[in-house]
Amino acid sequence: MQGIGGSIYVALPKEWLRRFNLDKGSAVEVSLESDGSLRIAPIREGGEGAGEEKKHLSEIEIFVERPGDVYTSLLTAYLRGFDMITLRFSTSAIEREVKSVIDSAKDLLLGLEAVEIESSYIVLRVLASEDMEMDSMVRNMHKTVRSMYLDALNSLKQNDVELAKAVVLRDRDVNKLYFYLTRTIRRKIQTVSLDPKTLLKLVDMRMLIKFIEEIGDEAKNAASALIEAFSKNLKIDENYATQIEDAVNRVDEIYKNVVMKAHEKSIEISELRQHMKTCLNVRDSMRSLRIKLAEEGRDYYWFLEFIKSFESIAMSVYDILSLMPFEIISTMIYE
Repeated sequence: MQGIGGSIYVALPKEWLRRFNLDKGSAVEVSLESDGSLRIAPIREGGEGAGEEKKHLSEIEIFVERPGDVYTSLLTAYLRGFDMITLRFSTSAIEREVKSVIDSAKDLLLGLEAVEIESSYIVLRVLASEDMEMDSMVRNMHKTVRSMYLDALNSLKQNDVELAKAVVLRDRDVNKLYFYLTRTIRRKIQTVSLDPKTLLKLVDMRMLIKFIEEIGDEAKNAASALIEAFSKNLKIDENYATQIEDAVNRVDEIYKNVVMKAHEKSIEISELRQHMKTCLNVRDSMRSLRIKLAEEGRDYYWFLEFIKSFESIAMSVYDILSLMPFEIISTMIYE
């Protein structure tokens, strides 16, 4: 800052001025943020959208000394809601390695694209629109994780290693939706004008998608355990496989007809409690089966891991039920 007369002036970075084609006399908008910071954004005169409410681009610069730090820094900036992320390199020698990390991140972070690349820096922007329907994305997460745990079960029944591998690959799609929804929810929560009812909906949704993501993780773990078992030509007795199938079907019945269809009817507290009790019973029965198999002393290790994952899935469904009645379920979840 510099004092001139009775005023204080702030110099704007030349690179920022060039990027937005600004010069002396250009119009900018200065707004006060909730944390006391000032946001300066260019005003586009004329053209489509002129006069409408403007969407500000929040920016961050990250100085990269070690390529190994790029992925974590990029993910953090994405989840914090930054629209423009500039990665600056200490030396041009690490540019290639950084680009490799960025390519991996782009596969996971929805809408992230490189818009400017130089030997000393890379500028990335999140191009995905927040106007994308959040309810549709939550619905897709629900349907995908259900297909994952059911296909993990089918892989066990059919001794199908390729089906198990497909389940593992599907987890990446769930994570991509999870990260984008987390980013969007956090940005909305930062909006000063949120009323308490809307804020509660967003908090409930944040918890909901976390539980869904955990179901996907456990389905992936179950499938990974089967891949290891199949690679060692291990099999589980058909009687045990049937017990597992019966337990999974009990939880799936709740997930499919209660969680994913809660918008169709209200749920009585007594019914909700019964569903939660069923989840606990399934967890206990799976745990008992796992202990029984361990005591047999046979080579059941990977099947024990498979069963343990479904114990966790039962508890994640229980956790979702514990949020109810929550208002978002009536508008967000469909089969």
